[in-house]
Amino acid sequence: MTEPVSEERQKAYFERARKGVLAWLAKRQGAAATLGEMHEHSSERFLIAHQGFSKMMESFVAERLVDYDESTRTATLTDAGRQFIA
Repeated sequence: MTEPVSEERQKAYFERARKGVLAWLAKRQGAAATLGEMHEHSSERFLIAHQGFSKMMESFVAERLVDYDESTRTATLTDAGRQFIA
C-alpha cells in the first residue's frame, strides 16, 4: 500500500503543472489556446483534469497570467504569465 501524498507535495506538483501549462501556451502561435486544448494538455501531461483544471484556470485569471475571452473560450498568455514561467 502506498503512502498518501502530503499536501505540501500536492501543492508543489500543482505549481509545476501551472508553470508547465503556461510554458506550453507560450510556445503556441499567438501564445493562445482554447480551454479545450488547455484542458487536454493539462490532463495528458500533468493528469490534472476537471476540478483541478478549473482551479488552475481560475488561478491564471485571478493572477492575470492569462487574458480569457469568454466569447471564443480562448486564453492568451500575458506579460505577467511570461514572467511567472521565466
